Amino acid sequence: MHSELLAFRVLEKDDVFACVTTLIQTLGKLDAEQRAKMAPRYCECVSRMVASAELYGLRGNVWQSWLALLFIKSETPFSLAHERREPMGGTLSRLAFEDADAVRAYFHFDLNRLDEELGVTVFGRVGEYAPFHTRPTHLGATAGPRIQQLADDMRAAASGEDFYDAVAAFYGQYGVGSLALCKAFRWDAAAKDVVVATHTEDILLSDLVGYAQQKRVLVDNTVAFLEGRPANNVLLYGPSGTGKSSSIKALLNEYAPRGLRMIEVYKHQTHDLTAVVDCVKDRNYKFILFLDDLSFEDFETEYKYLKAFIEGGLEKRPDNVRIYATSNRRHLMRETWQDRADKAEDVHISETMQEKLSLVDRFGLMVRYFPPEQDEYLHIVRTLAAQYGVEVPAEELDRGAVQWELRHGGFSGRCARQYVEHLAGRKAQ
Repeated sequence: MHSELLAFRVLEKDDVFACVTTLIQTLGKLDAEQRAKMAPRYCECVSRMVASAELYGLRGNVWQSWLALLFIKSETPFSLAHERREPMGGTLSRLAFEDADAVRAYFHFDLNRLDEELGVTVFGRVGEYAPFHTRPTHLGATAGPRIQQLADDMRAAASGEDFYDAVAAFYGQYGVGSLALCKAFRWDAAAKDVVVATHTEDILLSDLVGYAQQKRVLVDNTVAFLEGRPANNVLLYGPSGTGKSSSIKALLNEYAPRGLRMIEVYKHQTHDLTAVVDCVKDRNYKFILFLDDLSFEDFETEYKYLKAFIEGGLEKRPDNVRIYATSNRRHLMRETWQDRADKAEDVHISETMQEKLSLVDRFGLMVRYFPPEQDEYLHIVRTLAAQYGVEVPAEELDRGAVQWELRHGGFSGRCARQYVEHLAGRKAQ
């Protein structure tokens, strides 16, 4: 069998692929000592295939599922070009076809033959794999169906050309790498890379009671961004617990199927924003950089990095990146009475104030979230109680909600949810 891959040479860097394909190539050629040495490695490979299938909730041949996952993870000039839906031809397309045809031979190889060769029974015990969990992990629920789809399409390929087309079609439809499988990410400053955020809230805009106007403004701006029309950076501001962060998370869940991706960046990481963008600016997705609970004290200088990044740096802002930030402060900068006292000593007062307000001015769209009035707060409580299956007489529910609010900091959606979850927890006891 062909072993030297070129367009997909990255596959050969995978330990499982390297071990199994080496065994396939040397089938019948190993002596007893070599077989005894390779058997434990082979068993470990099958174990890793099973663990991967369980993680993603994949059914069927675990070796084939592993290969499908490797193709998805392979960020190569070929796969990235298909992600961008660029016209393909020339030498690279030919090399990719040859590699896909070679891997197809491995894909359909019966690993039971390796069990027999090495005197073990590991792959044979897996059979047509069925996941243990009927409900896969959060990561599996997101990525599993796409891996399964590619594995099934590769199995159905009747020729090398069909196999190649199945892989290329996947790249064109979903993309490549972790961005093809996941929707939420965070910036890892130590690794200087974007990493997957595996546990996200399954919240939708319809789950957020009230704030119809605010949600409409967010949706309109986000859809314009996804469709390649002009769209603004957004600042959501208002009291704590009013649903600002939840609205942004809900946007991701609603529009991830249309190519929206979100990267969470913490305030102290704002000096890395250029590095974050360098990781994603050439990808065929739309990225929201999510800065939650953003505000700055007088002694904090991180706001200068953010201000320059949004509008003011030498390099043009990528068309596929926008910033959505939340804050309890409209002006983002902390203001004190001492600021007024300092004016007497400030020669250029207006310039000082303009410097403090210049960051918020960089956000083209500012959306205010008001705390709910009592009637709206009680409406949120009743709606959530119905969603949680809490059965409490209406009068008792309202009275308890008001009492809870008095002890927990005022009317807000967060306060309402905490009260209902408290009732739901007592019900379960």
